[in-house]
Amino acid sequence: MPSSTAMKQLSQLATYIATSVTEIGYAVDFTKPYADIRSVYMQKSLTPLSQSVQSSEKHKGISYEKGSSEFLKYMECFVKMVKSECSFSRKILGNATQRTAALRSTIGPPLAEFVAAGRQLVAIAKRLPYSESIFVFDILEKYERDCQASLDAIGQEYDLEMKELTELMQSVITTALKSFYDFMEDIKGKREANSIVNISVDGTVNEMTSNTLNYLKRLILWRDMVEPLLICIGDGGWNQPVMSQSISFDKISFGGSSSLGAALLQKFLVDALDQLCISLQTKSRGYKKPTLATVFLLNNYNYILRQIRSPPLNAIFDENTEVKFGKLVKKQLDAYQESWKPCVENLMDVTYVRGGTIKNALSGADRQMVKDKFKNFNMEFDEIWRTQTAYAIPDPELRNQVIRDVKNVIVPMYGRFLDKYQSTEFTKNPSKYIKYDKEKLERMINHLFEPSA
Repeated sequence: MPSSTAMKQLSQLATYIATSVTEIGYAVDFTKPYADIRSVYMQKSLTPLSQSVQSSEKHKGISYEKGSSEFLKYMECFVKMVKSECSFSRKILGNATQRTAALRSTIGPPLAEFVAAGRQLVAIAKRLPYSESIFVFDILEKYERDCQASLDAIGQEYDLEMKELTELMQSVITTALKSFYDFMEDIKGKREANSIVNISVDGTVNEMTSNTLNYLKRLILWRDMVEPLLICIGDGGWNQPVMSQSISFDKISFGGSSSLGAALLQKFLVDALDQLCISLQTKSRGYKKPTLATVFLLNNYNYILRQIRSPPLNAIFDENTEVKFGKLVKKQLDAYQESWKPCVENLMDVTYVRGGTIKNALSGADRQMVKDKFKNFNMEFDEIWRTQTAYAIPDPELRNQVIRDVKNVIVPMYGRFLDKYQSTEFTKNPSKYIKYDKEKLERMINHLFEPSA
């Protein structure tokens, strides 16, 4: 920016030229050279920011952090330069008509370059999966919060129209709305060739589950943008493809929160989790072993429950959602306990009471029955242990709960059965049938679902 003395001289010169028609006999239009010089200055100043956008943004992907977009810096500097240029022109160009004409020519080229960079970024976002194009919400928020009011004021004060910029932001809005639909389609599994292919061999939390919850948490970062967009498409509109011509852009208001927006955000998130549950149930059918399918659902439902109980999602979901997933977790815990039923059945003692008295002497049939029970228990326990040590429960608290539930049933029952018969003469070779003591049994159960297994 020139010094105050230079500014005064330039202003005097401009005034003289503008009013010298009677003195020199013709009018001198100096707005073109003014615009050419100032426009080149603006472009040179902004070009490095434009170039940095193309080299960084498309590589952000799911690791994108709020506020890190190079385009945000570009947008901020562009608006500041436009404001500065308008202020400069007011000091130099006293004639309002000439000033408006000069500003249109001055701002035009840098505006075109800014819009071109934005359009290229939007094109990249449209090609990316919804989880990697989240930066469009950041662009929208920056524009709505920090830029639009200033640009609207400039437009009114200096009679400037920035139609290209308005169209750019409409394409950003369209892309953001499209991501809602793409997100729901992804959860429904409609973008997967085979929904049961992408399941782990150990039943751990599925990638779809973690991706879904991570995306929902990231959306909350731009809640003030998301809620008005959901109002725009209405309840359930996220299940329909978005067409730009059907969007009432002028009716979208990003000015603060509303009860309707909050309700639609909650409905959107609940719908997403409902669809996720359906997809998880479908995926669980890809496991040939029912117990592994149960562990898979247990891990995923528990992961969802943990996430909706924690910030920021706990501020969105109500108690009903938490209760629902609590019941789903409990159902899978109960179903898992059923996998130990063969062991439990072999520890049921039918020789304890006969005719109301404890039976001390065992008949041949009783001795064979005890042998079979020990033998069958060992076989069932070994098979369950061998199989389930390959399963995973990554949540330490859940793993401890599952193991504790198993031990609370198996260890006492086995202990009573062992104490009852190890001192009897059910066999001449006890070591053939009594494979475990209570301590070893408990230690082995403790090794179920180990992360290193």
